[in-house]
Amino acid sequence: MKIKLEDEGFEEVQAEKQGEKPETGGSNRPDLRVVQADRDKDGNVVYTNVGGMWKNVSKNGNEFYTLKIGQLKLLVFPNNNK
Repeated sequence: MKIKLEDEGFEEVQAEKQGEKPETGGSNRPDLRVVQADRDKDGNVVYTNVGGMWKNVSKNGNEFYTLKIGQLKLLVFPNNNK
C-alpha cells in the first residue's frame, strides 16, 4: 500500500530538546540503538551497532521515528489505523 505522507502533514523536522543544540547530520546520539546479535569464537553473544532511531515531530504534531541503518533511511510511524 502506498501512502503520500505529504498529504498527511508529515515532514521531517529536527526536534530540539530544552538546553541542547539542534541536531546536526549524523553526529547526534540516537534515541534508540539498532544492534545485530552475533556470536564470538567462544560462543558468547556479541551485539554490533548497525544503526539508530531518532524521535521526530511533524509540523502537525504527529510523532514518528527516523531509522538509519548504514545508508538506508526509513520513517517509522505508529500503526494507529484500526
